[in-house]
Amino acid sequence: MKEKSIIAYFRTEKNAQKAVQELKERGFETVQMDRFSQFPGENVVDLDNPISESPSSLASITMGAAISSRDAGVLAAAHPDASGLSGADGLDAPEDVIVTVVTDEAREEEARSLLERAGGRL
Repeated sequence: MKEKSIIAYFRTEKNAQKAVQELKERGFETVQMDRFSQFPGENVVDLDNPISESPSSLASITMGAAISSRDAGVLAAAHPDASGLSGADGLDAPEDVIVTVVTDEAREEEARSLLERAGGRL
């Protein structure tokens, strides 16, 4: 049988962990949870006090972004969320947690349904 990979995006790690646990309990063997960010790398400035330490970028202050270079800082600061003047799209938190399931075609719908019930967006 063919294998299928299913990726679901979650807003909270708690819901993602719940989905992973239930998938494993139902016999799905290849299940993985990861967190990702639109800002790659690690922050090179440990900003404890913005008055005495120079921030790496506006985005590191306003969004907690890990900025690794000046160019990345400029690009991240151009994001509408960095200024606080974004359009308020109604999202409480970003969908920055993913759950990946590899299954055969016969159980694909079961996995999809379970992920959606746990709050995931396919």
